[in-house]
Amino acid sequence: MAAPAGARPGGRGRPWQSFLRFAKALDEGSRALLAAVPSARRPGVPLDASVQGFLAGTAAARAELAGWALPQLAGAQLATAAALDAADHRALGLEAVTSGMEFEHRTEAIGEVLDELGPAQEAEQALRALRRRR
Repeated sequence: MAAPAGARPGGRGRPWQSFLRFAKALDEGSRALLAAVPSARRPGVPLDASVQGFLAGTAAARAELAGWALPQLAGAQLATAAALDAADHRALGLEAVTSGMEFEHRTEAIGEVLDELGPAQEAEQALRALRRRR
């Protein structure tokens, strides 16, 4: 998820600022999980450490949900909260699911965790549209 840019000063910018913190936490958690994927230059972080970093990111993101609670975003917020729960659930099962898997399949399983977060991107689009209307 791309971090949104800038916020308006004043009361109407508060939900946006909270969403920026939400997006940053989610991005940091996602990066922690992706660190488990080895590259040509590094072996990759142990999966359990990556999962813990991801869960810390989703917990911090979850703490920001109330900050961008607007009546017009109620559906997006519910979907985002459910997406965080689903992603956490998948992440907690990664160790068991990927045990003995080859690199490509393990990477695919990590991608499936991150795919659960699609509603957060939709919430960002909804919040951006709401800001444009104001």
